[in-house]
Amino acid sequence: MSRNSELDLLKNEIEELRETVTVLKQTVEDLTSRLHPAQPVAGQTRARGQYDIFSEGESGIERDVSWNRLVNLLQESEEGLTATELAGLWGKSRSRTSEVLNKLVEEGYLVKFRDGREIKFAASEDEI
Repeated sequence: MSRNSELDLLKNEIEELRETVTVLKQTVEDLTSRLHPAQPVAGQTRARGQYDIFSEGESGIERDVSWNRLVNLLQESEEGLTATELAGLWGKSRSRTSEVLNKLVEEGYLVKFRDGREIKFAASEDEI
């Protein structure tokens, strides 16, 4: 196969991937628009695609198995875990894991504490 043929094949694959990404983005937007949004707190705005995980008395964790798994990982840990450790166990990026952890701390489902030089998270005493 000539170099030009290989380049043409790669260009076609890239174009197909772009189309797939476009379709996936649209799917995410469609699914996000179907979420039952919580009433915004006065003075707070929510970025497009974000939603409150605890709305109208119903726990978002109960609706989201993935986040429930994250809390379960912390309930099983006696000493707490860092965001990096949890990201590896949870299978998500460290930044996404940190975002979710901080939201769960804000809502009282987790606690955040310093252990030497590390910031760790643990299940709230109310959740254990």
